[in-house]
Amino acid sequence: MERLSDAARLALIHEALVHRRHGIITTLLEETEHPDARGLFVFNALMVDVKAMMIDPSRAKPNNPTSDRASLAGSGAAFDRTSALWAAFGEAIERYSAAVHFDDQLHYASQAELGAAAVGLERFVLFSPEQYAAEGFEFSAPDADVTRAWARATDLCDPERECYVPAQMVYLGMQVKNQREIVFQSSSTGLACGMDEQRAILSGLCEVVERDAFAAMWQMRYAPRRLEVGASARAALLPGVQRALDHPSLDVRLWDITTDVGLPVVLCLARSRNDGTMSLGASAQLGVGQAINKAVIEALHGYCWASSILGAGTPLPERSAIRNPGDHFAYFLEPSRQQMMDFLFENAETIDSGDASLHQLATLDDLLARLRAMGLPALAVDVTSEDIASLGFCVVRSLIPGLHPLLFGDGMLSRDERRLLQIARHWGLAEVPPPNTDPHPFP
Repeated sequence: MERLSDAARLALIHEALVHRRHGIITTLLEETEHPDARGLFVFNALMVDVKAMMIDPSRAKPNNPTSDRASLAGSGAAFDRTSALWAAFGEAIERYSAAVHFDDQLHYASQAELGAAAVGLERFVLFSPEQYAAEGFEFSAPDADVTRAWARATDLCDPERECYVPAQMVYLGMQVKNQREIVFQSSSTGLACGMDEQRAILSGLCEVVERDAFAAMWQMRYAPRRLEVGASARAALLPGVQRALDHPSLDVRLWDITTDVGLPVVLCLARSRNDGTMSLGASAQLGVGQAINKAVIEALHGYCWASSILGAGTPLPERSAIRNPGDHFAYFLEPSRQQMMDFLFENAETIDSGDASLHQLATLDDLLARLRAMGLPALAVDVTSEDIASLGFCVVRSLIPGLHPLLFGDGMLSRDERRLLQIARHWGLAEVPPPNTDPHPFP
């Protein structure tokens, strides 16, 4: 059979996914090029509300406001139109697939009944005893005797092992039989789509590591090292990224927020020199150059979104109204609130992108070996729906129990300091400082 060209493949996927009345993607929009991000293509995919077709009124409601939004839209950005389209399709596919689940895919039991096959909730960084004891706290404390839904997972370091994880931490906005199953926020962290399972797994694991690093940095108000990019390293970056780093109207900053995992994690701020438009982007990748490229693209993508919000005159949320990632992002578009980010600029130390400490891992196997050495399991759940599988895609939810979560909502953070203590030591802090309760700006 003749192999399809990339353009032909993309055209077939477009035809299969996009339709106003019966498509997984009901509307596909290409944004107008932003003058501060020349050459950046951005697509937004508005999706069918799959939850509306699956809701069982007799069950508890989905577990937090982020869950429905996360499964209703996808977006992608790149410095070429084809890659931007693939990125938008990929994000839409992963969120659609992760929102589709049926009882016959799940295993109902208590953790005590599953025994060693269960990845227990105590392995995850959730919340502190004080948080659970607070009146009105919305999440249930882990209980090994509660019957809950479990999803079959693959232990990436021991694939032959029988392994189950709490399904409520896998599927987006999962409805539950028992309200006590709701132990955590539903988010897209660790979801990845691809036509190669191993690449999808790596992409998902990288995102989990990225969020762990950012959440720790923000919660501890850690001032990271500036990341310097030398001439030869800069020449190897994408041309659009090089232009952004030298843009006269944008202040584009890079920081190294790599943790003890050893996977390079780059934080990028893109902020207008003229008004309050700003966005943060972050990326964890095996290669530092890859991480820089993706972090800058993420920041520019958000910058375009910020410009749209401000240009439309959309009211910015007050702090008490922050519920979901979009609220966090929009809250910081008021310039006076950006002072909450000032600690990022307090460290005069720099590190060159060619520094050997940023080049420790070269393959997925290297990453798995590092996690194993740290005593951290690496897990993957195949959440590919049948219709998506028929198109040749694989969607996985990657999890690394023990890493720190990035949460959404005013005042919502984990005060379980087990992971923070490890990162604090790695970053040279004597202890975990009092928590930063300011809302974070990460979308």
